[in-house]
Amino acid sequence: MSTKPVRTFIAALLLLSLGLLAACGSTGGAEATATDTPTSTEPATRIYKDFSGHEVTIPTHPQKIVLLGDIPGDLLALGITPAGNDWVSEPYIYKEDLAGVVDIGYPHNMEKVLELAPDLILQAGYGGPDDTAIFDKMSKIAPTVIFNRDAETFDRLREVADIVNKKEEAEKWIADYEVKAKAMWEKIGLKPGESATVYLSLAGDFYVMGNFSLTMSLYQPGGFSPSAKVQELIDKKEVFSLISMEVLPEYAGDHVFLLSSPGTDDEAAAKKLVEGPLWKSIPAVQNNHAYTADISWNASDPITMERFLSELPKMMGIK
Repeated sequence: MSTKPVRTFIAALLLLSLGLLAACGSTGGAEATATDTPTSTEPATRIYKDFSGHEVTIPTHPQKIVLLGDIPGDLLALGITPAGNDWVSEPYIYKEDLAGVVDIGYPHNMEKVLELAPDLILQAGYGGPDDTAIFDKMSKIAPTVIFNRDAETFDRLREVADIVNKKEEAEKWIADYEVKAKAMWEKIGLKPGESATVYLSLAGDFYVMGNFSLTMSLYQPGGFSPSAKVQELIDKKEVFSLISMEVLPEYAGDHVFLLSSPGTDDEAAAKKLVEGPLWKSIPAVQNNHAYTADISWNASDPITMERFLSELPKMMGIK
């Protein structure tokens, strides 16, 4: 699957469910928090070769970062709040942590970016022509670096950390997360091979997730396995699939998660499904292993993943 449909799906996932077509609105400004203190012998800048092959002169310790991309949680996990972001109006689980971040809109409001006067612009890259067009515009304002948006969470966090000189913070977050995740899975106590499936009610349709977003938190060592049909999607590198109601049970694992956006038609559609005979025919439902939740959990940034560690046992009724 090309990266463009993935980006489109992410937009639909987090925007269409709320009736939005693009990030909009604005808030007050915020500067990146930099705890590193340069030494007297440390150069103020360095050369960085980014995901797209650009060699860019960037600040050794950037102080004011504008992030282009839907995963500000990457920076938050490193102790940095971006000054501006083009997806800040999303219904993130950690929305309160983005208070004060300026919404630069999409398409980007270049005047707002200029007003922020960033010393570094971080651009989520998908490997397509759009990357180059955006890079060319942004690099006229400040040093711009493209990172691999489609990398798995730990790899992406390490890449971003390398750019902003926060490698130690990234390794600490990963180590802490692994300890917490291990403890959570031990608490839940799954049987070997116990499987799970994630469904989305979105924009009048139903989707099933491959290994992307929420399933990256579920399909872990000690965690759930994909169902057989979901494994087929993963083998074909399909991160999601639009499915008809009739085949929905075929993808069901031993546990099923149904996500929708609260207070929307999608939530109403999910409720109608849950109350109908098709849903009730699924063994996981009959075994009380079916869970409904906010679609905002369908993300794989570090902050959402970490918070999900305490949320999952609650969903499953485990104290």
